[in-house]
Amino acid sequence: ISIENMTKAEFLIAKASEYIGTRYRGGGTTAAGFDCSGLMCYTFEQLQINLPRNSASQSEIGKKIKRKNAQKGDLIFFTTNGRGTINHVGMITEVYDDDIKFIHSSVSSGVIISSINEAYYSKRFNKVVRVLND
Repeated sequence: ISIENMTKAEFLIAKASEYIGTRYRGGGTTAAGFDCSGLMCYTFEQLQINLPRNSASQSEIGKKIKRKNAQKGDLIFFTTNGRGTINHVGMITEVYDDDIKFIHSSVSSGVIISSINEAYYSKRFNKVVRVLND
């Protein structure tokens, strides 16, 4: 993919989407298998943006955005460990009035696109962070 006629966000979404179906691998940062934050690190590196290695640290960079102002390319964070601490991240691919789609690496399915309206994620949503400034 060339970035010429794309926004940075579109480029990142296209890049990450090349890996849909790639298996989940804890600690994985390559096409052999990604964990959630590894997929974000790998994808953003394509634009020479270096993210911290884990989702909790990734949630501390950039600018916190209200959910209703979320945009493509923003990072979306979840607390899925029952302890209230951030431990899952995805990148927003689509924003609708009442729905947000995001690409992420899930333990059960590998790299997929999910919806914030799925019961599992809607209950565990934490915040949206903007890393890109284009």
